[in-house]
Amino acid sequence: MPLCRQCILPAGSAGITLDAEGICNQCRSYRPIECHGEDALVRILDSLRSGQHRYDCMVNISGGRDSAYTLLALVKDYGMKVLAVNYANPFTDPQATKNIEKMVRMLKVDFAQFKLKRRIHERILKNNITAWFKNPSPAMVPSICIGCKIIWPDMLSIARKNAIKCIVNGGNPYEYTSFKKELLGVSQQADLKSTYLRNVAGLLKEALKNIAYLKPQFLFTTAKGYLFANPYTLGSALLGRNIRFLDFFHYVPWEEKRVLTRIQNELGWDYPRNLSSTWRFDCQIAHLKDLMYSRTLGMTEKDDFYSKLIRAGQISREEALVRIEKENALPLDVIYGLFSKLGIDNVKLEH
Repeated sequence: MPLCRQCILPAGSAGITLDAEGICNQCRSYRPIECHGEDALVRILDSLRSGQHRYDCMVNISGGRDSAYTLLALVKDYGMKVLAVNYANPFTDPQATKNIEKMVRMLKVDFAQFKLKRRIHERILKNNITAWFKNPSPAMVPSICIGCKIIWPDMLSIARKNAIKCIVNGGNPYEYTSFKKELLGVSQQADLKSTYLRNVAGLLKEALKNIAYLKPQFLFTTAKGYLFANPYTLGSALLGRNIRFLDFFHYVPWEEKRVLTRIQNELGWDYPRNLSSTWRFDCQIAHLKDLMYSRTLGMTEKDDFYSKLIRAGQISREEALVRIEKENALPLDVIYGLFSKLGIDNVKLEH
């Protein structure tokens, strides 16, 4: 497939088109990401400081790079009293677990960890992986992440028990994958509320094409997943009333080199050396998602992510192409290990 001459997106996938000059529609419609600014962040953080409570805020850490930086900055740069919280994802990479242990110890922060009951994460993941391989659809790849979409009730419960009025998130705005919207028929310009409603409608439409996703024993969990998919969905908003959700990198610009330099030097953060990427290794399911997108679209989320960084001037197109060649080489041993853990033995990954 021909690639955009400005970024690295391939034409013909998920609404990506090239014009006569070989430039894709996403590059043509690009608008720089605008941050609210550090001054605005400081005002909010100052308003949260209180001698009456043990914690000023809470941060969900995964062992990945962005949540590590968010915790580091809040504690060392802004002097916040932070409760670090982690969902004990059964598919966490061992290196991510080591990172969590290091950062909690080095920053001397309190730490809370929780698990989901009745192995629901493992059970629904196995069902949705098996369903996907029966009828591969790029629009349904996010269905394998249902397990991590149902953690917000637990997160909010921990916040309320500790009288915490703010949860700070470490996701960066460049990683919000553009083509996921296109696959569900949602415009890139759609606002947050309409995006959420159209996403749910699009996913239901896709799921009806493959009823293996709709087994009765998983319907409640699936509905819960999309009700609490992120801090801003209806369920989270209702259950989290009076709790503020703050996206750190919507105030402080995200810069990859700065993030990596600080967490590696100040927290001893690391990534698995058998992988080429520092991004999204913390959950092993991410590698399976890359495989699914690669097979159905001829690209992965990394193609989209690095294309955004090209447009923002953070990396060159040449550097992105080099990275993609290495990072899209999928670690099949990790994916087979995931299947073995789930008891899936009838799926062949090699072409």
